[in-house]
Amino acid sequence: MRVLASGRHWTRPENLFVLNTSKACFVIVDMQNFSCAPAKGEALPHIDQVVTKINMLADFFRRIGVPVIWVRHNINITADQVGTDAGLYPAFHDTKDVRSVSNRSSGTEIFPSMHYDPAVDYVVFKNRYSAFLSNPPQLRERLETLQRTQLVLAGVAANVCVESTVRDAMQLDYEVVLVSDGVAASDETLLKSTLTNTRLFFGDVRTAAEVMEALSKDAS
Repeated sequence: MRVLASGRHWTRPENLFVLNTSKACFVIVDMQNFSCAPAKGEALPHIDQVVTKINMLADFFRRIGVPVIWVRHNINITADQVGTDAGLYPAFHDTKDVRSVSNRSSGTEIFPSMHYDPAVDYVVFKNRYSAFLSNPPQLRERLETLQRTQLVLAGVAANVCVESTVRDAMQLDYEVVLVSDGVAASDETLLKSTLTNTRLFFGDVRTAAEVMEALSKDAS
C-alpha cells in the first residue's frame, strides 16, 4: 500500500496487467523529425535515451512476433492556407510549428535514428493529440484488425500526445503499459506528473527492461 501526497491510501497493485504476446502491441507516438530534431533546436531532455530505449523495444517486439505501430502526427492544410483538419491546434502553436507537422512534410517523417522496419511495422496517422480522437481513427482501426487489446506505449511528448492517448486508450478498455524510460517531456515536472497520473488512474508504468522481462517469460 502506498500513501499519496494528500495522505490518502492507494491500494491498487503495482502492476495490474499481465503482459501477453497474443494481446500486446507496441505503440510509438510522434518519434518524428519535428519532435526529435526540431528546427529551432530545442530538443526534449533525455531524447537520446528515449530513442535508445524505443529502438531496443522495437527490435525486441519484432523478435517475439508482437506488432509494432508507429503513430505519426500530421495535419492537412490547403494550398491557400484556409482549410485545415487541425481543429484548435493552430491556436496553441505558432505558424512554424504548424507547418512542421503538416501535409506529410519532412518534419512528419519518422526520425532517421529510429529502428523503423517498413517491411513489417505499421504506420498510422493522427491529427489530434490523442491517437484515438484522430479522424479517421487509424490507430483504433489497426488495433481492431490486429485484434490487440494490450498497448505498450512510448514516445513524445509524455504530457501531451502520449498522455492523451493513454487516457483515451484506458477509457476504451485497452490495457495500457506506459514505458517510463521510453517517454520524454519538456521538463522533469511534467514527465513525473504524467507517470504518476498514469499509474494512479490509467495504466501500469514500467521500465523497458521490465516490459521485456515480462514478455520474455510469456513468450517462453
